[in-house]
Amino acid sequence: MNDLFLSYVPGKSFLHGLDPRTKIVGLMAISFCILRVSSVEIMALLAVIFVTIIVACQLPVIHFVRSVRPMIPFFSFIFLMQVLFTEGTPVFEFGLLKGSYEGFLHGSILSLRFIFLILFAALVTATTSPAGITAGVERLLRPLPLKYMGISSHDLAMMMSLSLYFVPMLFDSFRDLRDAQISRGLDIKREPVKAIMSLTVPLVKMSLRSVDEVALAMESRCYTGVSRSSMYVLKFSFMDYVLFIFYLVLLFFICI
Repeated sequence: MNDLFLSYVPGKSFLHGLDPRTKIVGLMAISFCILRVSSVEIMALLAVIFVTIIVACQLPVIHFVRSVRPMIPFFSFIFLMQVLFTEGTPVFEFGLLKGSYEGFLHGSILSLRFIFLILFAALVTATTSPAGITAGVERLLRPLPLKYMGISSHDLAMMMSLSLYFVPMLFDSFRDLRDAQISRGLDIKREPVKAIMSLTVPLVKMSLRSVDEVALAMESRCYTGVSRSSMYVLKFSFMDYVLFIFYLVLLFFICI
C-alpha cells in the first residue's frame, strides 16, 4: 500500500522523527498559507520547498505522483473554467470559446493550490504512521470541550484511524476485483455500464463485510473510547519547538 495516498512510507529521516503533532499543526499552517497565496512566484517557492523536503527525506517521487493523479480531471476542469469564463486580455478564440490571460493566471494558481494541498497532506501521511497520526490528533483535540457534544477526542481519533485503514484497503480490494473481472472476460471500455455494476456491487458487499468484522473485533475487545492509553508515546524534541516558533512567525507574516 506504500504507493497509495494516505499510506505510510517507513524511513529514518528528520521528518519521520518529528512529533506527529508538529507535522499536523505544520500541515494546517502550510494549508492556510497556500490558500492565501495569490502569486506564481510564491507557488514556485512552495514547489522548491516541497522538492527539497522529499529529496532530504529520500521519499519516492512516484508516491506523490500517484496521490495527485486521480484528481487531475478535476484540476483540469477548474483550470478550463477559469480560462474560458474570466474576462481579460484575449489569448485565443475558438468559435464561441474565448480564453484570457487573466483566466490562465487565475486557473493556474487555483489548480496549484489544490495540488499543493494534496502533496503536503501526502507528505505528512507518508512520514507518519497511522498510529502516530491517531495519537497526535487525539492529543491535539483533548483540550477541546467535546464532551458537551457527546463525543470525545478518542472517538474522533479512532474514526480517523479507521479512515486511514479503510481507504488503502478499499483501493486494493477494487484493484483485485477489477483484475478478477477482467480475467473472466469483462471488457471495461466496451461495456462501461456492465463494468460499473460488476465492480460496484461486490465492492460494496466487501466493504460492509469488512466494517462488520472491524466492529465485531472492537466489541470483542471491549472498546469504549474513554480513558484509553496509547502505546505511541508522544514527546517533543528541540526541533519540534523550533518548528512551532517557525509556524507562528510564518502565520504572523502571512496575516499581515
